[in-house]
Amino acid sequence: MKKILFIVNNGKISPNENGGASVYYSHLELLFKMGYEITILSVQWGENDIYKSSDFTEVKHMVKDIVSYKSYMVLPTKGISRLYNAIFRPQNFEYFFLNWYNNKYLRNLVEELKTDLVWSEWRWAGIWATFANLAMPVVYAHHDWEYKLAKLRSKRTFFGRFHTFQKKRVEFKLVKGVEGCISGSVTETKEIIQISKKKALYIPTTYKEVTPKLLPNSIPNIIHLGGMGTTANRLGLERFLDVCWGKVKKKHPSIKLIVIGSLKQASNTLLEKLNDSNIECLGFVKDLLEVMHPQDIHIIPWEYNTGTRTRLPLVLNYEQVLVATNESVKAFPEIKDKQNAILCNTLDEMTLNIINIIKHKNRIYELSKAGKETFIEKFTCNSNLEKLKTFIEKIS
Repeated sequence: MKKILFIVNNGKISPNENGGASVYYSHLELLFKMGYEITILSVQWGENDIYKSSDFTEVKHMVKDIVSYKSYMVLPTKGISRLYNAIFRPQNFEYFFLNWYNNKYLRNLVEELKTDLVWSEWRWAGIWATFANLAMPVVYAHHDWEYKLAKLRSKRTFFGRFHTFQKKRVEFKLVKGVEGCISGSVTETKEIIQISKKKALYIPTTYKEVTPKLLPNSIPNIIHLGGMGTTANRLGLERFLDVCWGKVKKKHPSIKLIVIGSLKQASNTLLEKLNDSNIECLGFVKDLLEVMHPQDIHIIPWEYNTGTRTRLPLVLNYEQVLVATNESVKAFPEIKDKQNAILCNTLDEMTLNIINIIKHKNRIYELSKAGKETFIEKFTCNSNLEKLKTFIEKIS
């Protein structure tokens, strides 16, 4: 039996926690169902990052053991070595967990466990596993490009732009250095292959099929799902409120916008815009079956092709009608305009499509049914098992 060390950020692993936690769970379930023996290495990156065994309740049955490790940060000193790293070793310039202490620990651990393959989730785990020079294959589960997200932030100083450039160098070295990459975005999979000239595989975030227990609303609600800690959720929702919401509400005065997910990292400006009698903010919801009505209108108003929309399969699973920008779903070849979703070039176009679709219940039913069929065919664990197993066997 192949032994896998699964390196992951400390925190809850669950299909209903946040985007990252959903991807972690999906990948663990895939590896477990393939029959691999898995040890989780949960990494605490900061002083306030505290390990809790309860975070792993939902995955304990899938793994042999869970190991917790608090990483050491060695702050650099100014001088020639710092300048040298900036030019020749950007990974050491940017990431202070790349040091002798942490690297030695990881090398000793994989030797002790007799690990056959290291699976590294998200960027920091991938960087650590790659630059620790392990004598075994490393798979990097790529979630997004940090340098691309950084470019979308406002108020970027000269030093901020310089660090973004350095991180881009590191990300490119990372995908070139690992044995293979897994990405939940088909477009970013292609980018990785082009940059690294190595193997990469597109695997969407997978979920268990559910049967909605609520009935359709007489007037569909508009749904936005996802916590405000994610850039695409936060900025996308604010743009929807600025561009679309007023016009939709004017045409359909009784319409409701339901916002599901933590508002903890929402800006004061966004919170003010959410203070509307037609908007209900439910916060984090543990059981989506309690709030997700089939045939509601589910929006993804993010206007850029970055990262992965980890919640998109849930829209189809709960039989809601996806209305999204073309850019936001470019990562998903399974999403087809007018077949299982409504795709829009602009938010103005999204406004018109929402206003129109609300009046056509038969069309809503057709799209929700087609979306569910797509989910079963493309976004379950069983539908992705074989291609991932074949990929791992080839690279290891």
